[in-house]
Amino acid sequence: MNEPFFLVSCSPRRGGNSDFAVRELQKALPAPCRVCRLTESGVRPCVSCAFCDAHPGKCSLDGAGDGAAAMFQTMFRSRLSILVSPVYFYHIPAQAKALVDRAQRFWACGEKPGRGRALAAVLIGARPRGEKLFEGAERTLRYMALTLGMEWQEPLCLYGLDGPDALASSSESRERIHAYARRLGGMVL
Repeated sequence: MNEPFFLVSCSPRRGGNSDFAVRELQKALPAPCRVCRLTESGVRPCVSCAFCDAHPGKCSLDGAGDGAAAMFQTMFRSRLSILVSPVYFYHIPAQAKALVDRAQRFWACGEKPGRGRALAAVLIGARPRGEKLFEGAERTLRYMALTLGMEWQEPLCLYGLDGPDALASSSESRERIHAYARRLGGMVL
């Protein structure tokens, strides 16, 4: 049976704010969730080899030791996927960007295998403010959703969470995560 929700912790650091946020989402979502730590899935970065242009929907990196195809298949089976990511230098970490870039195979063939599914994000920034702090990450993830045919949901952007235990110490941020999960869960189920 497929879980209706797929939660992906995109932080390269284990046990920090992203992992904590995933646990909070699990508590608040109204149905079972499948959880993945992106850095443990083995997603290799795109090498711009043009294999997907010549072989629509396929990637030369798929195979043993690479987890991109499995990640996408789980996203397409779930009603809602939520990527939870720290923001480094105004963007998602390199490991998360590798997954985004591997969506190229679907852009190249024009397929929209995520049609009828939704993609959302919880973005976590250490800075306490910044008008454009989340803009690069949000734009990149929104365009990945478009490429996959998924409906993009506005992200939850959390400011001022500097340090691996900052989210655990912020009841306001935890409540915002719970409210976001309830809203998304109500829309999807």
